[in-house]
Amino acid sequence: MTIDLQTLKCGECGSSALKRTGLNQYACQHCGSVTLVEDNVSDRLDRVLDQVKNAAGERLAQEQALKQKMVMRNAGIAVAAVLGVGLVVMVASLISARDERPRAQPARASVVDRTIPVDGLRLGEPRQVLVGSGGSAQARLLVVARNETGKPLERANIKAVFYDGDTRLEERSESLPIGVLQPGESAPVLIDLPRVTTATRQELQVQRLSAPYRSAEGPRLVFERVRLVQQGTDGARLVGRIANGKDNGATLAGIEALVTLYDDAGNVIGIGHGYAQASELKPGARTSMDIGIRSFGRSAAVAAWDYRIGYSTLEANGARVAVQSPDRVIHAVGAPEVFNPELRMGTEDLLADESERFDPAQLELLPLIPGLNTIRQRTYMTELVNRSKDQIAIAPAAVISRFDGSKLDGTTVLGGPAYLYPGERFPVQIDPSRADRITQTRVEWKPMRRAALPGPRTPLEVTIDSTRATTGSVLLNFSQRFAYKAVDIKGSVKNPGTGIVRKARVWVSLRDREGRLTGFKMVENLPAIAPGESAPFEVSIEQQARDFATVEAVYQSAE
Repeated sequence: MTIDLQTLKCGECGSSALKRTGLNQYACQHCGSVTLVEDNVSDRLDRVLDQVKNAAGERLAQEQALKQKMVMRNAGIAVAAVLGVGLVVMVASLISARDERPRAQPARASVVDRTIPVDGLRLGEPRQVLVGSGGSAQARLLVVARNETGKPLERANIKAVFYDGDTRLEERSESLPIGVLQPGESAPVLIDLPRVTTATRQELQVQRLSAPYRSAEGPRLVFERVRLVQQGTDGARLVGRIANGKDNGATLAGIEALVTLYDDAGNVIGIGHGYAQASELKPGARTSMDIGIRSFGRSAAVAAWDYRIGYSTLEANGARVAVQSPDRVIHAVGAPEVFNPELRMGTEDLLADESERFDPAQLELLPLIPGLNTIRQRTYMTELVNRSKDQIAIAPAAVISRFDGSKLDGTTVLGGPAYLYPGERFPVQIDPSRADRITQTRVEWKPMRRAALPGPRTPLEVTIDSTRATTGSVLLNFSQRFAYKAVDIKGSVKNPGTGIVRKARVWVSLRDREGRLTGFKMVENLPAIAPGESAPFEVSIEQQARDFATVEAVYQSAE
């Protein structure tokens, strides 16, 4: 330890709790470190320590005196309050004795015991399951609980105590994945298993049960539109839309849903729980839910599923009242809709009504254009074209499967701009994986929405100021050098609107004399553009096919 002589603190931990433990020896009472000092330093430290002790004693005495003063003051206030209450009681007694008219006794607030016997929550036979897939799969204990109490249960909790033989390992607790479990309802719950030691048995205990603090009967909520979709084998999604009818008159809050998947034998093979996007839902409003479902037992296919929606109503003072809805569990038979796992589908894409959907037949993927990249490897270019005359495709996307003859070479994910307007052409690069060529493609479109002209996109003016043909070369593995042609392009993006454009993207395309695509690149890192201002850009595009003749651009903008 070293002592800071300026502040008299331990140099190791910064504590000022120093104590002399021997000749010229001092120890820190906080971290225990010890230091030796010279005689003159020791004398100085002793004097300073004595001063610190004296100051601490004086400070402690002042604090004690202040505490005693506060105690006496509070005692005086209490005595005065008692005398005041007694005087008020005496006056009230005299007044009531003079008044001969009978008066109703005031109502007393009663304390309601919300406790419910735990034996009314019946637990099924537990079974161990693996949630997830591969190395990320996690062991869980699946338990199905049934409410036979005849009363609604609020956040029922189950505790599992795990044993290895007679050795107690650890305990885990988990709440049922629904705020209120109605009488007669069953709900599954997943409890973590011990990670280190394998448990040979477990004991399940139902924790203290209670009814909701405030509850009332009300109508059940159902999804106006609902879809169960599956992408891959790890799980599924349930997306749904909820509306609060105008005739309801109440604001809804805390909207949650529990989704359960079953195999053809009726066994639970998936659980999902989620909340509505809107925290409060006023009369006439609507919101949506997107619930991820954790599945297990991947060898079993989904044969049926159900969901239930729990919610509360908001009173004028902001208090919440849990709604009891009989027969709120909605059952459905059938498997989920299957989509390519590489497609990224938003909630609104899946929930759009038929009148809101963009027809994929209006999108065309042009024939592939063969080319060579900078290291002379085979590549292909194509363009996505919106053939509609008056409809805008919102966030078009697809998975393109590549084939060499009848042999699948792989897939390419096509992610277009936020809005593809009528007549616009969006460039796409497709690179073979193992094959030397691509002879055909198959396209799987995601569900898309549409918008009518003029649409929501902020108009921008993209100007190409100059183009310059150039050449370059690249060295591969320090052994092979490849030459290529490129075009250096300078341009600008102008915002003629009245709002700031914070995120703009521009795709610049090179075309040959026949108008065929010969190279393209997206302009990155464009700054925010204020109304009336322009942002310059420079981009170098490699020619992958024939020499360019013209330059075109397509853009997207967001305020």
